[in-house]
Amino acid sequence: MKEKIVALIDLGSNSIRLAIYKIHPDGNYEEIKKDKVAARLMNHLTTNAHLNSEGVDIIINTLKQFQQVIDSLRVSEVIGFATAVIRKAVNQEEILSIIKMSTGYSFSVLSEYEEAYYGFLGVIDSIAIKDGMTIDIGGGSTEVTLFHNREMVQYHSFSFGAVSLNNEFTSTKQVSSKQLKKLRAFLFSNFQSLSWITDAKHPVIGIGGTARNLGKMYQAKYSTLQQEMKVEEINSIARELALLSHNERTKVAGLSKKRKDIILPGIETIAALTQITQAPYFHFSKRSLRDGILLGRYRMGDEGTGKSTRFYL
Repeated sequence: MKEKIVALIDLGSNSIRLAIYKIHPDGNYEEIKKDKVAARLMNHLTTNAHLNSEGVDIIINTLKQFQQVIDSLRVSEVIGFATAVIRKAVNQEEILSIIKMSTGYSFSVLSEYEEAYYGFLGVIDSIAIKDGMTIDIGGGSTEVTLFHNREMVQYHSFSFGAVSLNNEFTSTKQVSSKQLKKLRAFLFSNFQSLSWITDAKHPVIGIGGTARNLGKMYQAKYSTLQQEMKVEEINSIARELALLSHNERTKVAGLSKKRKDIILPGIETIAALTQITQAPYFHFSKRSLRDGILLGRYRMGDEGTGKSTRFYL
């Protein structure tokens, strides 16, 4: 394989992300450009699971913005994929058709399995942990996997994410103890419904924006570069955030201003999982779903998964 430049567009429920990579002949890669728009598409999914016209307009305008960046580089391939919000949308085919017609880009909608697997694949390549769990909190879904001997053996996609949890439980600018109690009860009920989660007792590895932002806050709070956190340290950060209004949160070191409203339910989700599993520690990874797709396509091929998927073709 010759060296090539590839663009990945991640059409998520909270953010739409562009990442451009240089792929080397040996399958290794390096990120050379990235961009992100906090689209909050989950807020444009109606009660009957229809993505409204405003949401579709946000997608098209964002993709056209990305297209200018892509066209300025020697990009030989654009890989577009969508997750929970498009997966849930009843007008999914119409959305994909509008995207294709407006931008020329084709998007694949990841299944729950694919989203969980590619997230796992992206992180397992960067850690030495033999047995553990991964959690990827999106805007509209949360993927949890269990791995033994570095092989994924269980997965589940929960139908809630940082944006949807915020809308349901913590949408006020100041969160009450009653709201937190309801949120925690909901999270514990969902995680405790699966015995392979409650029986795990393994380290939990977090991927995605919530985990990365929690990591930045942790490193700023404790003046460290470590990527491993104790469960109590997660709880401490969550307690401090719960006492702050949205505006006050913007002053918290390491916290992205664009996540000031959704960071608390995201961290509470991580806290709930680590408590239920009695995890010895939480490790926040800088890897993402995008890394998993690149690894699968350019380094591992079909043999890497045991299951052929569209990205390996």
